[in-house]
Amino acid sequence: MKIGVKITLTFFAIAFLSMLVIGIISYKRAKISLEKQSFEKLTAVREMKASQIQDYFRIIQDQLTTTARNPMMVEAMREFKNGYNTIREELKIGDEKLSTLKEKSVKYFNTEFIPRLNKNMEVKTMLEEEQSRNAEAIILQNLYIYDNPNNIGVKHKFDRSNDESAYTKAHVKYHPVIRDFLEKFGYYDIFLIDNKTGNVVYTVYKEVDFASSLTEGPYRNTNLASAFNAVKDVKERSEIRLVDYKPYHPSYNAPSSFIAAPIFDGDVEIGVLVFQMPIDKINDIMTNKQEWAKVGLGTTGETYIVAEDYTIRNQSRFLIEDSTNYFKMLEDLKVDPKTIIKIKNFKSTIGLQEVRTKGTEEALKGNSDTRIFKDYRGVPVLSAYKPLGILNMHWVIMSEIDEAEAFAEVHALRKNILLAFAGLLVLVFGTSYVVSRQITKPLKELTIDAQELGNGNMDIEIPTGRKDEIGTLADSFKKMQTSIAKLIGDLRHINHTLEEKVEERTAEVVKQKNVIEEKQKEIVDSIMYAKRIQTTILASESFLNKNLPEHFVYFKPKDIVSGDFYWATSKDNRFYFAVCDSTGHGVPGAFMSLLNISFLNEGISQKVIEQPNEILNHVRRRLIKNISKEGGKDGMDGILLCIDSKTKQYTYAAAHNKPIVVSNGATVEYHADKMPIGVGVREDDFTHHALPLKKGDILYMYTDGYADQFGGPKGKKFKYKHLHEVLLNNSHLPMAEQKNILSKTFDDWKGSLEQIDDVCVIGIKVV
Repeated sequence: MKIGVKITLTFFAIAFLSMLVIGIISYKRAKISLEKQSFEKLTAVREMKASQIQDYFRIIQDQLTTTARNPMMVEAMREFKNGYNTIREELKIGDEKLSTLKEKSVKYFNTEFIPRLNKNMEVKTMLEEEQSRNAEAIILQNLYIYDNPNNIGVKHKFDRSNDESAYTKAHVKYHPVIRDFLEKFGYYDIFLIDNKTGNVVYTVYKEVDFASSLTEGPYRNTNLASAFNAVKDVKERSEIRLVDYKPYHPSYNAPSSFIAAPIFDGDVEIGVLVFQMPIDKINDIMTNKQEWAKVGLGTTGETYIVAEDYTIRNQSRFLIEDSTNYFKMLEDLKVDPKTIIKIKNFKSTIGLQEVRTKGTEEALKGNSDTRIFKDYRGVPVLSAYKPLGILNMHWVIMSEIDEAEAFAEVHALRKNILLAFAGLLVLVFGTSYVVSRQITKPLKELTIDAQELGNGNMDIEIPTGRKDEIGTLADSFKKMQTSIAKLIGDLRHINHTLEEKVEERTAEVVKQKNVIEEKQKEIVDSIMYAKRIQTTILASESFLNKNLPEHFVYFKPKDIVSGDFYWATSKDNRFYFAVCDSTGHGVPGAFMSLLNISFLNEGISQKVIEQPNEILNHVRRRLIKNISKEGGKDGMDGILLCIDSKTKQYTYAAAHNKPIVVSNGATVEYHADKMPIGVGVREDDFTHHALPLKKGDILYMYTDGYADQFGGPKGKKFKYKHLHEVLLNNSHLPMAEQKNILSKTFDDWKGSLEQIDDVCVIGIKVV
């Protein structure tokens, strides 16, 4: 490294390290300060929302308690119970009429309710699991659901049935008042339940839980039944029980929560009042009516409640603001597709979106804190969390904002620091450069003179006379100049002699190169001619099309000519087709192919051998007789197929290579003798096989080159199992398209690696 560069870099390094230390300290202090401010803001939002949601639930408790103690509600409970119990007697519903009403009930459940419910069910439900059995339920559901002129969702607008029963009189009297209360405070539904029988004697919305029994009916195991059972036999009027969100069938399996209180007539409990919890009100509190920025949550912050099952209890901000990217995020995170479908169907994350993060785990253990971790989207966030005290619920509240947004100002500061840093570095570098030039200029001049000497300029004038170290160095160069001039004279003479020898050697090399290139051209031309000969001997496309209307041939030699071959001939009413792999590849393999084809022709045409196994026996005898007498073990592996055009029978014999058949969407691998067509450990007769093929089946025959090819991400063999999967998966496609897929799959697998063997794959579709 030059001295000037060293000096420049030294100055530069000192300045660089100083500015780097100052920049890092400034950045870290700013980040710590901003992180503290962000956590303080999140904590304030958390506390505010926790207070609001707790106040809201206290209001619900007060409304529930007050309503349950209201004399009007006590009278309504009494009259609805009486009307429920006497409805059949008052309307004189006999068994025949009841049977007709049951048929209407069955029709409603099968055509209206169950199809809509099953859209949201993982395991489909049936009529027997959803329909109430008691007569009163069937009668009242007919009056207020099936004969209700209003559509689903607005059946609560129906005030009275066309009868004069005690139940209808009570409904006309109390239903408008209770409905107005529900609509004013936003509850999903309100229930009056007989505490002795568990009969739902009244609901506002008239879903299929209306008039059903919570002790014996289809909804006895729901969380509505849990809320009812918790207060049906209490002694205290103030007893209240909140039941967490769970899928609720009467609401088409949407997650629902219930809060229940007892209704007392004097000192006697006569029923249970249940509110089906509102969702919109809780969402308005937790989302700040979708105005997150007004409480300091920016563009990515949100507050939400998580229950002990780790699912959210209000809407996710990201579903509300950008549902498309929200669902894409769920897919990227490998969320269960069934859960995604439910969220889409309900347009809600309540009870469905899982939030299993470090924060929720800590909060559910009872801890309150602020930390940075990845949220349920996999995005780093700043989070403030704590347990939430609401009745008997084990819930926690989370207040979070994306780390990127929280530290946006720090990132801007970092950018400004980097810009200032870059500017100062340029200034420092320029200053150090000027100073170093003043120091190194004399050295550079002497260096130039030394380079001239090195280039052979012995006439250069080296200045001397300086009294410092540079002057001493110049004197030494002057003495060296004289010595070098003498040495150059000697080297020129040696160099001239070497040039003459190099010219002689170069001429010899060029001559040898020309001879090699000429020989190489002759060899390549011969191999290309051999390829033409081999191509002529292989089965022609026109001949194959005539005998095999639907087929493909994927043939890819390793070299110009191939040891693999496919061959066909016909004799009388029989069509023979062979797919074989001769010993070796390239020119040796091609010669073996010619010999093997000639013996196949001899066996069929001259010896008039008909069965494929006898033909292979003949070829083997001829190979052993003509090749193996010198100890050689050349031969081939392969499959010989015979198709009888009269009987439509397919028979074959095989050496090592097994044919496979794709039939009815499954792969069947057939037998092959484990011995070559040539000298081997065994020389038993080849086995004759019949192929039970039917129209539409596809027969595949191949050599080992495809399966043995190295490639893929780990450079391993393709293998027969993988080849069978490719053939099966694409067997429904046209034959030409199957060939293209085989070719592309092979090339993609091989990649930049060398092809190690000849490749031949044949497909034949039975027509």
